[in-house]
Amino acid sequence: MPFSFNAKRMNGVFMVHNAKLTVLAGLISRHEHLFRCPICSTPLKMDGSRSMICGSKHCFDLSKDGYVNLIPHAVRSKYNKELFTSRRETSLHGLFDPLIDAIRDKIEDVAPSRSGELRILDAGCGEGSHLAAILSALQIPDASDILGIGMDIAKEGIRLAGKTGAPAIWCAADLAGSPFADRQFDVILNILSPANYQEFQRLLRHDGLMIKVIPGSRYLQEIRAMFHGGDENRPSSADGYTVDRPASATVSTTGRHVPATGRTSELFGRKFGGIDIQHVEYDMLVAGEALEHLLRMSPLSWGVPEAAIRKAAEQGPLRVTFDYDVLSGRLSE
Repeated sequence: MPFSFNAKRMNGVFMVHNAKLTVLAGLISRHEHLFRCPICSTPLKMDGSRSMICGSKHCFDLSKDGYVNLIPHAVRSKYNKELFTSRRETSLHGLFDPLIDAIRDKIEDVAPSRSGELRILDAGCGEGSHLAAILSALQIPDASDILGIGMDIAKEGIRLAGKTGAPAIWCAADLAGSPFADRQFDVILNILSPANYQEFQRLLRHDGLMIKVIPGSRYLQEIRAMFHGGDENRPSSADGYTVDRPASATVSTTGRHVPATGRTSELFGRKFGGIDIQHVEYDMLVAGEALEHLLRMSPLSWGVPEAAIRKAAEQGPLRVTFDYDVLSGRLSE
């Protein structure tokens, strides 16, 4: 078959990619004071519209996919495109909405004390679903500007994040040497992701808010039972469901008496002051495409044969428990 080149289509794709680069470059240019070189820690500046460069001439490229690559070395991630795609779809089905609402409320509580720009960093943002949803949900009338920055070491996730269309800067970056200047963020989010408290303390403003989300003991317990022994809480109805929002999400907001996962909460308490622990627990009836994506996004399915995942997704609706502890605190001076 002779080669066929669709010039009109290719030109359209080029224009879309070029538009993404232009928007990203403009956003970074307005906030380049937030960045520092991950190699030598000197300030990073935009160099034209396609790259950032520091005084030592370390150069980092903007991707046509809508993110900036600030990782100075090759990295391997155990998280692949399929997992991030499934997590994005799980988010779009609304399965994280009560958690997003709880985080939004915490941010809105601190926002009135801010004047001007509110800067939010999502450290370990993956494919960007949580940050995009939070930015969309925030209602802060007095904030003149809200800037979201998402960073993750997994490029497969950041590539998807760059396609969300959210008004955010997406960075492929290593939290062990994050490419941001000191004391730049009002809020740092760390949602179901490894932490680096030394970096968080460096990056937070002195009155900034740290929010860390960790899974509770009942988080996805039905999927754990399905793949690793037992089969519980499967509803008897077989058809007609997509996603059934919970009649009510169990959300308790109190202090220390809510049991959070031991060592993580203890370490968090040593690093930050004014600690609050909010327990967010709810269940949802999930089926069809939403269930398949939920199964595939969870590390609980790692090592499970493909046939077993498909069979589980096809068996009908599953009532799934979502159980989180939302830890928040401020810098201990």
